[in-house]
Amino acid sequence: MITIDQLKKDVISACRILSRQKLVEGFGHVSARIPDSDLFLMTPRIGLALVKEDDLLTMNLNNEVVAGDQPTPSETWLHTAIMKSKPRVNAITRIHARVANIFSVTDRKLEPVHNHGSFFAGGVPVFTIPDLITTQKLGDQMAQALGDKPAILLRGNGQVTVGRTIPEVVMMAIYLEEAAQVLYGALQIGTPIPLTLEQSKQRQVEALPPVDMERAWNLFKSLVESS
Repeated sequence: MITIDQLKKDVISACRILSRQKLVEGFGHVSARIPDSDLFLMTPRIGLALVKEDDLLTMNLNNEVVAGDQPTPSETWLHTAIMKSKPRVNAITRIHARVANIFSVTDRKLEPVHNHGSFFAGGVPVFTIPDLITTQKLGDQMAQALGDKPAILLRGNGQVTVGRTIPEVVMMAIYLEEAAQVLYGALQIGTPIPLTLEQSKQRQVEALPPVDMERAWNLFKSLVESS
């Protein structure tokens, strides 16, 4: 089981990776459930590239800060609602990927057309209310719209990805923008051919097993640690 110290280090690595990949620029946040508790770590209202371990907040499922003295992000309810309603989710990113954002403001579904996009089989849901998730009601509505998917688009205002681990949730953020870029490019030159649900499931198991996702996480982490 991951220790709290390692969890904090992974949260900071996630912040650096998301910043380096330009999935956040000034705004955005990351959270991670503390094992065997009703608490989770939360990045404060600071640009993710600047967050340090000592800045991290500890929050409970009532959306209350129980440790830490930095200001909270305005959308803490987004994280609380997901953590409370989805016990299998242990990590969340709130990002602003630019190409994925295009699909949140059109009637074109963001659906997979290549291997890394297979995690988004059936298309990425859109939370159609354009407001920031600043209330419990909006948090609950957004969590319901997310369902059991690994990502959701927030209309005109970025995206959320979820996962069982920090490496998984970060890779979902990276793969989400990659899926958007590939689909957007395909739309420029022809008619995209989406992967079927069966094809997507097969690629998740055969082409992108957990060990390969961990390999990708280790690469991205090494890049930010060496810079």
